[in-house]
Amino acid sequence: MFLALAGLVLAAAFVGLTVQGNAIGREIAGYQSDLAADQAQHEALAAQIANQNTADYVKQKARDYGYIAPNESILAVQRDGQASDASARTVSQGPSRIARWFAFFFGSR
Repeated sequence: MFLALAGLVLAAAFVGLTVQGNAIGREIAGYQSDLAADQAQHEALAAQIANQNTADYVKQKARDYGYIAPNESILAVQRDGQASDASARTVSQGPSRIARWFAFFFGSR
């Protein structure tokens, strides 16, 4: 009888250890999947940072905020077909476009 009781105690202990081992194994698998997801996110963020450190990205963002580089100018295009009063007067009072081109390329003659 004593051997049967000892066998039951050892079997219960073994079952308890097996359950704990399985639980720890599931936790390890969960942590490994979290680690893989975090590493993928880290790589994506590192690639984004590398892209944002390029000169082209910085220039584009500066242009998005309205800054321009030296030797550049901003042109405003009005798309509704109606000229504003100031620009209409300027165009009508000045020389024609062809005359301005000749003056620019060949000098005033």
